[in-house]
Amino acid sequence: MRRQRQRDRHRHGTPHDRFRPLRLLLAAAVAAACLALPTAAPATAAPSAPAAPAADTCAPLKAGASIAAEDAVKVACRYVGWMYAWGGGHAGGLPGPSQGMLDETDLDSINDPTYWSFDCIGLVRWAWYKATRQDIISERTTQSTWQNPGYAHTRFTKAQGEAPLLPGDIMYFGEDLSHVALYLGNGKRLESPESGQVVRVSDIPWAGYRGSLRPEVSGVFPVWEYDGLGKQVKTWGQPNLRNDSTTGSDINWTIDNGISVAVRALCQRVGERATVDGMVNNVWTYLPDYRSWISNLFIQGPAITPGVPSCGEYSRIGGTLDGASSNTSCGDGTPPESAGAWTAKSATVFGRTVELRYNGTTACAWGRITGGTIGDEIWVDRSNDGGDHWEPMLGYTTVTSGGDAYTTQWNDNGVVMRACGTNGKGGSIVCTGWY
Repeated sequence: MRRQRQRDRHRHGTPHDRFRPLRLLLAAAVAAACLALPTAAPATAAPSAPAAPAADTCAPLKAGASIAAEDAVKVACRYVGWMYAWGGGHAGGLPGPSQGMLDETDLDSINDPTYWSFDCIGLVRWAWYKATRQDIISERTTQSTWQNPGYAHTRFTKAQGEAPLLPGDIMYFGEDLSHVALYLGNGKRLESPESGQVVRVSDIPWAGYRGSLRPEVSGVFPVWEYDGLGKQVKTWGQPNLRNDSTTGSDINWTIDNGISVAVRALCQRVGERATVDGMVNNVWTYLPDYRSWISNLFIQGPAITPGVPSCGEYSRIGGTLDGASSNTSCGDGTPPESAGAWTAKSATVFGRTVELRYNGTTACAWGRITGGTIGDEIWVDRSNDGGDHWEPMLGYTTVTSGGDAYTTQWNDNGVVMRACGTNGKGGSIVCTGWY
């Protein structure tokens, strides 16, 4: 089962690519590889300060690697103990710890959507991005990165064994090239292994080894600017990360598939007022790991993020929160029981209640399922033409404990929405009416 799962994941591309068409097909019926990453420290801990790995274990263990390669190892070592998340690290256009997904072929992945972390290639992608300031691996499968790396490299074969390898080399495993890890030296590798396990140092299983790639890069860069500072926050939607706190400044990064990424927010300041889906906000946040700004419209949380200081505290950056007013946001994941929320529409499926929760003050809506069991699904659809066409599967989540679950908030200003849920994978789907 495990090996078949790996083959499927890499034959069909990223988990998001394979999962979405299936869910869309099911939704239409009612209305119309790797192994991935955990956190020994909570998944909400800042990337700059997760649970400390054993320094004598997770480190370059052999001399001769480039500074960039050693930096890649040191970056990845910071995530030892983090939970594997299937699909984690595969936000389109943006490396970094992202929300995992449920692999319908593997019950061990039931909690993966609750982790913002990495699968195997996602961790390697992030480590080498931090070491080079380039997303050299990008959002691709292990198979495609082996067959066509897309960057200058040296290739080592299985027959050459361990002798030519140096720390930071990207190792490939399995007949179907389903797993990758970073070589450390002395027969050790650093890997994000599979659902239910954590990022770890392990012995290299040479029988399954297929070969390695060594990125050839030049330059030495600061890996962790403002190290130890900042708060981890989560994105939503498809934001642009810009060179300045204005909507007309150059775009450095774009999350083009809507997968939520955990980013390190250093500070925030008032900039140009931005508008999306009826929400407005003139506060922007600086993300030091990407050397870019993001509008707070695309950060889960209130319009001004608690616990993140004004950029006036950093003379090199500058700016204050003076003039931050009349801002709204729908990406805060506020529980449906929050003040002002009420059930606008509901439906039932095998004893479960599916609700569309609505807050008239913020014009935001959620989906919620109650009375269910682990594996039940809930999401919302949104339409700007009265329900003839819609954006599907917004805020998709599952019941991971107890019997209830709810989606994140979505703006409902000037559109209609509905909530849809199931009595478990492959079960019946029911949707509320549009509201």
